[in-house]
Amino acid sequence: TVYSEQFEPNRAFFKEDEFLVVQGKVSEDRFNGGLRVSAEKVMDIAAARIHYGRQFVLSLTYPTPQIGVIDLKEALSSHRSDTGLPVTVHYTGQGIGCDIVLGDVWRISPNDGLQAFLMARLGKDAVTVEY
Repeated sequence: TVYSEQFEPNRAFFKEDEFLVVQGKVSEDRFNGGLRVSAEKVMDIAAARIHYGRQFVLSLTYPTPQIGVIDLKEALSSHRSDTGLPVTVHYTGQGIGCDIVLGDVWRISPNDGLQAFLMARLGKDAVTVEY
């Protein structure tokens, strides 16, 4: 059950065929029998990624850069958010590897559009949200 105090501020999230993350309390439903869930917090998938995620990781390999630095900068720039996830670039090549943690100004909101764009260029396994 989503009561008005949760529904009204989150109205934009309630769309047909949209996934939502609902945090709530489970209690016994004495009227119908069984259990019921009363929503305490409602989030869309992008907000849930930020809330529960630890970092956004991009895996890049040498010698074939799948995306240019300029393209990567432009893709991330339009999704920056002070409350977003930190970005780590895992770079490997020629037998070595390193993790490059981008500064706080590069925190991003990893929505579906950004993930799809990066996956198309880097590969499905090269773009992850670590929880």
